[in-house]
Amino acid sequence: MALDPRGDISVVEIIIYIPILIIGVLLVMRHGFSRKAGWIFLVILSLMRLVGGITHILSETSDKSSIGLKIAYGVCESAGTSPLLLAALGFLAAVGSGTFDNHVLMNPGLRLMGLCGMVAVILSIVGGVKTGDASSESDINLGLKLRRVGACLYIVLFAFNVLFGFTLYSEQERLSVWKRKMLIGVMGALPFLLVRVIYTILSAFAPATESIAADGRVTFILSDSGLSKFSATSGSWVAFLVMSLLMEYIVVVIYAVTGLGQPVQGDIDGKSWESA
Repeated sequence: MALDPRGDISVVEIIIYIPILIIGVLLVMRHGFSRKAGWIFLVILSLMRLVGGITHILSETSDKSSIGLKIAYGVCESAGTSPLLLAALGFLAAVGSGTFDNHVLMNPGLRLMGLCGMVAVILSIVGGVKTGDASSESDINLGLKLRRVGACLYIVLFAFNVLFGFTLYSEQERLSVWKRKMLIGVMGALPFLLVRVIYTILSAFAPATESIAADGRVTFILSDSGLSKFSATSGSWVAFLVMSLLMEYIVVVIYAVTGLGQPVQGDIDGKSWESA
């Protein structure tokens, strides 16, 4: 069975995220899991994109329609924004560590936002599963509500990243040269990340594509809402390609290039990066 445009995009996703996964693993091995927590999210995102791409292709090429496959790639798509935002949060935490440890945005700000990000991804996953495996109209509505709450939390997390980033940038003279470069990398990724977050919001608030009657009969809905084009499963492939995949890939490349340019040791005062 031939793939549709979204299926072709899934093939591209698999191709581009295999090297990103390898780079992410190398960066985690180089910088570690703790102080450089942001790097592990590149690995998580890559795995989600590979799983999402593979399940999407399988769902299109399979002779029988599989709800499980559709749920898998739908969840991987909707929850993929969280690793991008949490990665930025981890990078900014690394930049501010030591110099800004007593700042309110570092403590308790970072912990609250880390919790916010985890709650957002859980709501996105549960909402996606609830919607995809719905047996009643109330299940669909609950799933949509959970996804929308999760999407709103992404807005909060993005806003915090912007605020924290500009706070660090306003006092960049207090940072080492390598931390300044990392900060510039994160700040440079924020405009593209904003577009990706906007797509996530629009997708979460897109109308449901099916309705379930009291007798369990499923009816597919054709909505004339402008938000329908942003549906994660049945929306415009052009919008998905430009606002989701392309923006996400630009952010990931910026993260990766920034990470590859960071030495394990290299503070201007001779201290190791880990102890800066």
